[in-house]
Amino acid sequence: MNKRILRIFCLLAAMLCLGACSGSGTGKAVLSRDMDEVLLPFEADGKWGYLNPRGETVIEPVNAYAGYFSEGLAIFSDGERYGYINKQNQVVIPPGYDGADAFVNGYAVVCKGDWESGNALWGFIDATGRELVEPRFLYAESFTPEGRALVWAFRGEEVVRGFVNTDGEVFIPEDYEICSRFSDGLALIRQDNLFGYIGADYTIAIEPRYTDAGDFGEGLAYAEKDGEKFIIDKTGNPVAAVEHAFGTFSNGLAVFRKDDLYGYIDRNGKIAIEPRFAWAKDFRNGLAAVQTRMEAGGKWGFINTSGNMVVDAVYDEVEDFTTGYARAYKYNDFTYYILDGNGKVVHSGRYRVQ
Repeated sequence: MNKRILRIFCLLAAMLCLGACSGSGTGKAVLSRDMDEVLLPFEADGKWGYLNPRGETVIEPVNAYAGYFSEGLAIFSDGERYGYINKQNQVVIPPGYDGADAFVNGYAVVCKGDWESGNALWGFIDATGRELVEPRFLYAESFTPEGRALVWAFRGEEVVRGFVNTDGEVFIPEDYEICSRFSDGLALIRQDNLFGYIGADYTIAIEPRYTDAGDFGEGLAYAEKDGEKFIIDKTGNPVAAVEHAFGTFSNGLAVFRKDDLYGYIDRNGKIAIEPRFAWAKDFRNGLAAVQTRMEAGGKWGFINTSGNMVVDAVYDEVEDFTTGYARAYKYNDFTYYILDGNGKVVHSGRYRVQ
């Protein structure tokens, strides 16, 4: 459980690795298997291993932590530091970092130092363990498909945001402020207290003219100007007027908030799912995590794009679906569940709290 919390905290970026090379596995592989088969990390008696979607143990639980496979590699911890294994259960990158995140678009965010106290520095490695940029940033996020990663760094005594490209080159603008990562080809910026967007070449794509704005998704974004709220396209032109601010579009829907409850609008700005949730997340592969109202228990489940509950709201916490499966937790008996996209429990066990 402590490693789960670490991973959530390092959502901001993070976790591991060092030098490339091959090595022996960290635990016995107990089943022969198709190397394209999904492997799911599971916890047993405080140790982590992997099972397949049928619930059969594939790699015995021997590590202090194990993460999902992404781009052929998965994070593991020896109890002190983090490294990566492949699906043959071979150590590809030995433990050498104090924090690490999954590989995304060819690179992983890693850190050295004590992230709990804020005394950590972040950098990037490739799948061989080569450091693209040594850990030196105050914070870093994963690379996006545009080949850019958002970083935080000092400029004098000021903390500023910038980008790193896949050549390791750092860009920190002088005449505008970066507000968020690249999303759908554009990144939100602020200049003279107005919001606009830049492209991957860092030139302004949509002039700063909005008093508020959000990230692009599926070609659309939220923007506000002169007290009016809009959906805009990637030319900056209004597509539809809306009553409320909203999040990023995914699967054709975006989260919005009304009277302290959350629902979803469609691409035309019309309400697609009435606001009835205490909290709601973006859709991923047709499912979104939602929390029921506190008076109804405040439990978490998943809905489909029609707003129908697919995974019953009976859990105290849920993670997003990864490779078609999600983890959910019940606090009263320290139980975790691995769910498929229909809410069927593939595996359950006890998690450890430290």
